[in-house]
Amino acid sequence: MTLRVAIVDAHPLYRAGLRVALSDGARGLEIVGEADSLKSAAALLADARVDVVVLDSSLPGTGGLSVLRQLLRRNPERRVLVLSAQTAEDFAAEAFAAGAMGYASKDGNAQEIVTAIREVGAGQRYLCPRLALERVNQHLLERPAGDRAPLDVLSAREREIFRLLVLGCSNEEIAKRLRISRRTVETHRSRILKKLRVHSAVELLRLAARHGLISS
Repeated sequence: MTLRVAIVDAHPLYRAGLRVALSDGARGLEIVGEADSLKSAAALLADARVDVVVLDSSLPGTGGLSVLRQLLRRNPERRVLVLSAQTAEDFAAEAFAAGAMGYASKDGNAQEIVTAIREVGAGQRYLCPRLALERVNQHLLERPAGDRAPLDVLSAREREIFRLLVLGCSNEEIAKRLRISRRTVETHRSRILKKLRVHSAVELLRLAARHGLISS
């Protein structure tokens, strides 16, 4: 399956270099568009089918993570890979807390970025190999309670299933939509309830409502 990729970065030379690197070194990736701001990114994503958004973490003006949050408000299912010059666990934690599914280094080679795009496109969380996942998760857990959202402690796949559960989808519907087995859905569901410290679908809905995670 070909993954359709959009690049959101304010620097034309970096976008051009990334486009060439991905086109030359990666089978199964198609660059469908580029943007340099929230406005142009929103317009691009409204018109084109995009599987993965590759987003610069340091966009001028509002900043990359602010753009990420706004893109996810418009489409919570959007899969975003954040590219950053900052290779530190606390920066990665902020990106994941904002809703990113992947965090990769701008200094990484083309194959590393290709791998990141493919993993995010498959619904898996990706973290730059130079960073320690345990430390990223610790940063997430140590964020002030008022700043934390319940999804911070969930993996990318668990966040997908959480959103579908909140929408009222059954295990069978989720399995069909995500093309996984019902047993896999049940396993993820059990882990979600345990991580969020709730015991039923009703409690899950109440938690989602408290944090504004139920869309109208």
